[in-house]
Formats: sequence, C-alpha cells, structure tokens
Amino acid sequence: MDGCLKGALRLGCAIAIIGVLALAWWFREPIMSTVVRWFGRSTALPPVADTAVGAPTPKAVASGKAKVGTLRTATGPDSVVLNPNEMASLIGAGIDWNVRKMYDSLRVELQEGTLILHARLDTRALPPGTLGPFAGMFGEHEPLRMAGTVSIGRPGTALYDITEITLRGIEIPGPFVKQLTKQMAGASPNGSVPVKVDPAVTAVQVHTTGVVLYKRPRSGS
Repeated sequence: MDGCLKGALRLGCAIAIIGVLALAWWFREPIMSTVVRWFGRSTALPPVADTAVGAPTPKAVASGKAKVGTLRTATGPDSVVLNPNEMASLIGAGIDWNVRKMYDSLRVELQEGTLILHARLDTRALPPGTLGPFAGMFGEHEPLRMAGTVSIGRPGTALYDITEITLRGIEIPGPFVKQLTKQMAGASPNGSVPVKVDPAVTAVQVHTTGVVLYKRPRSGS
C-alpha cells in the first residue's frame, strides 16, 4: 500500500511540474515582461555633456577626418587624438550600413582601454530568432550597451572585440555575447566587429580623455 501511495505521489508531483512548466511556456511573454519591469532598468542613454561620452555630429565628422588625414602625410604627426564626438563619428561611419541602420542615438563612451557603444536598437531589424525565447521581453526600440576593446586587424580595418552586452539594462550572459554580436553588430566568426578606418592608422589606444590613433607601430608594440 505504501509503495502505491509513494508511486501515486511521485506521479502527481511529475504531472504538477509538467503543468507548471507548460503554463510558464504558454504565458512566457507576460512573465518575461514582468521580469523586465522588476529586474531590468529601462535606462536612458548617457548624456553627451559628459566629457567621456560623445555622439556623431557634422562638426566632429569634419574635424575627425582632418585629424586622420594628417597621418597620411610624410610631414604629419606620428599620432592624433580623437575626442569622444570624433570617435563616435568614426565608428558611426565605419560600421557596415546594414548593421548601422539598426541603431539610432549612437553614443561612444571612453574608458581606459575600453570603448563602450550606447544606442537605441531597433529589435524589428534583427534576424528572426536572434533573441530566441527572450524576444517577448523587449519592445521595438531598446537601449543597448556594448563594451569591448579596439585594435587594428589589417590596413583599413579596425576590430571592435565586444565582450559585454546589456539590453534594456539586462546583462547578456557571457556565453551568448559572441553569438549575439554576429546577429546584432555584424561581427565576424571570431566575434569582432569590423570598422573601416583610414589605412594610415596602424594602432589604437583608448583613454578616458580621447582615442589615440598611431601612424606607425609604437616601440615595443
């Protein structure tokens, strides 16, 4: 008798668990939306007034191009420093348009050794299935934060290696970052986003006050 009762109890528990899981899947979108409201932060983009944050502007496009252009001359400097606005203009113009059109309100934030991109992501432009079962958590335009390092891969191409992604204040787990960068930022198989730069640029160093572009490799690099 005891064995029958225990078997029935186990069966009942299994059925209950299956039922809960089925309900959770059926109502996954409202559940996910509630999770976002409770634990996610509908963050505003950082203000451009911050000295370490910049946005593309016509003036910055022109001044950035002029600075980089001096690296192509024999009598020009060995390096130039781009301010946050100029770096944001370079990134905005250097990313493939098929990727760039998914973002608006682009911002570039500079930290020591790290470049952070902030933008509003048009989730409707993402390839189907990019966000998987989490798609119901997000609206049509969500604040996106991507952080990583910048290096020169080959003449004319910088590589933005993204190591962190936060969407609507929710941090994407590390194992999924590279997969998402391929879908959301046009990354190569190794997870780096190609950015067009002047072929004269051979090295990059990011500081909080500006980004240094070098004409020739620095000693010891």
